[in-house]
This record gives sequence, structure tokens and C-alpha cells, in this order.
Amino acid sequence: MSARFNDTDKDAELLIRLQEDDQYAFTSIYNKYWKNLYAVAYSILKDKTICEDIVQDIFINVWNKRKSIAIKVSLKAYLTSSVKYEVFRQLKKKIEALEIVDDLLIDPNNSAQENMEYKELLVHMNNVVNKLSTKCREVFILSREKELSHKEIAVIRNISTKTVENHIGKALGSLKDVIGYNILIFLFFTSL
Repeated sequence: MSARFNDTDKDAELLIRLQEDDQYAFTSIYNKYWKNLYAVAYSILKDKTICEDIVQDIFINVWNKRKSIAIKVSLKAYLTSSVKYEVFRQLKKKIEALEIVDDLLIDPNNSAQENMEYKELLVHMNNVVNKLSTKCREVFILSREKELSHKEIAVIRNISTKTVENHIGKALGSLKDVIGYNILIFLFFTSL
């Protein structure tokens, strides 16, 4: 009777061989997972070059840490989580860049007082968002600033869409409680 190996058994064997500097094992892992990892990244970022770089960096990291790599979950889950983390890191960098650009988008047609009030409101709103719990803040930023759907956020954060909705509701409630009427002014300025 021959023993049957499932994918997890095969991956475990590949990892052992990888730790022994087996380049064929590394190539096998790469060929097995790169398309799926790229698809995960691309489904969120929609940028071919950045997604290719993310996947390449993940595999470079696996090779560089092959001697000490300790995977407590399946190889597929480990690699997928690594990609999601890098995607989130890329989104965070883009959001930070947008905040800098946002300062440059003050409407020259508004009075200096209106532009100053708008900037103060943005600072106040950012302070409120920064005081949210980490998970709530991350979900809110992905929703409002990156304009991702609840489903996309659920995939990135590895949570249910209902949890995404709860975090967004909590964030909006905090903004409403702290800022109140000023949100109407903010919405007016951002719709111009």
C-alpha cells in the first residue's frame, strides 16, 4: 500500500529541502505559489509592477531566511499572509503620500480663512482617526482614503465583511461625536 501525500506534506518536504539550500525546492515553491500570490496582490492594488515586486520580495525573503524560517501554519497561508501584509504596507505608504498631496490641494479660490479652516478640520479629523483602535483605524483608512470595498478590506485584513462594517460604523460614530457639525463643512469643501 503506497502512502499518499497531500499538499501540506509536500510543502513540509520542500521546506526541509529549502533549509538544506536545495534550489530546486525553492524553484518548486516559487512555481507552485507565485501566480496565486500575484493574484492576491493584484486584486487589491491593480498595479502590475508593484504586485510583481511584492511577490518577488516575498520569495527573496524566503530564500534569505531559509535556514531560520519557522512556519507554524501551512506554507500557502504563510506566503498569502506575507503578501497581504506587504499589500497593506504599500497601501499605507500611498495613503501617507495622499495626505501630503492633500495639503497641496487647498482651493486657491477660497479665502485664506476658508483654506485655514479646511486644513484645521483635516488635522482634527486625522487626530480623531488616529485615536481609534488600530484595527478600526486601518479599516477606516482602507475604506475612505483608498476607497476599497468592504469585501476587499475583509480579504486584506482577513476578517468578515460584517466586522469591516462594524469598524467603519464605529469610526464614523467617533467622527460624528467629536466633530459633529464640522463634518458637514468638510463634506462641502471636499465636494467642490
